[in-house]
Parts: sequence; structure tokens; C-alpha cells
Amino acid sequence: MPFKAILKGIVDRVKGAQGAILLDWEGEAVDHYSVISDYDIKFIGAHMGILLYNLNKRLKEELGDDALKGITIYMGKKRFAIYPVDKDYFLVLALSPEAVSGLVRHEIEATVKAIREQF
Repeated sequence: MPFKAILKGIVDRVKGAQGAILLDWEGEAVDHYSVISDYDIKFIGAHMGILLYNLNKRLKEELGDDALKGITIYMGKKRFAIYPVDKDYFLVLALSPEAVSGLVRHEIEATVKAIREQF
């Protein structure tokens, strides 16, 4: 499966993207591409996955809905966009401040679609 090429594509297209990682529901990396260290993108991905899992679980408990489409977390000068691919996989994109939110969302949606087509 050509996930690395897909992940490289989003990092190349989005100004300010520092890395993209595809993870399974346990937070294990399936594949990644980044301009930051492998350790950093895997660390970020695993921790963002924990947040996504817990948020989705809580929303399901409280609202009866587990159809979370994606979230963006702002932390100082960093941003992290986290989007489910399906019930077992999710995508995390690490961003710097110059990334344009509208472009990020569009590119993530296209990337998620491309990943789904590979399953």
C-alpha cells in the first residue's frame, strides 16, 4: 500500500506541514512522512490518537454519536489536525503557524479519501 507517497503528498502540498502519520486504533504507526524526526512524529501521532479516541468515546457516551469527522488542536505555536480514516485508523498532521486552515481541511479530506481507496 502506497501510504508513504500519500502522506508525503499532503506534507508537500500544505505550507507549514511538518509531518503526517497514519495510525491504527491503538496508536501504532502504519506509515508516516515528516520533515521532523521520526520519533517526534510517532510521539505526536500516538498522543493525538489517545485524545481522539477518548473524545470520540465521551461524545458517544454523552451524545450517542461517534461520527467525529476531525479535530484541530492548537498548542502554542503548533497545531495538530486529527481525522479518522475509518473506525480502525486515523491521520494526524503536524502543522506550524503558517498553515492555512481552509487548505489544511481540504487537503486532509482528500488525503483521507486517498487512504480509504487503498484499503
